[in-house]
Amino acid sequence: MTGAIVFSWGAGVPGREAKGLEVFGNALGYFDGLAKEGRVHGHREYFNLTGKSGGFMIVDGEVEDLLKIQSEDASIKLLAQAEAIVQDFEVTIAVGGTEQTVQQEMTRFTGALGELGYM
Repeated sequence: MTGAIVFSWGAGVPGREAKGLEVFGNALGYFDGLAKEGRVHGHREYFNLTGKSGGFMIVDGEVEDLLKIQSEDASIKLLAQAEAIVQDFEVTIAVGGTEQTVQQEMTRFTGALGELGYM
């Protein structure tokens, strides 16, 4: 089953901008390495042009692998560093990204509703 980890962040913590760039660079290197190892499919980064400052990173892969990666020491360290240098840091794990996975999740969702008598 395919999915993604979505990291989102707001403005940098004042006075920690240089550290923010360092941590962001470390995260890019970390996920580049995971992609080269075949543990993730890839990653993309986006910066907000409107609304709040900040942005987000999407790391695509197999959900089982993404969950394992999130519990590894290197990931936990990066998460702690990110939380220290930006505001409104959030991590979300989602399923989808392919037609097959979306269909599986819709089947699972409608089945759960059916068990409750809503479908």
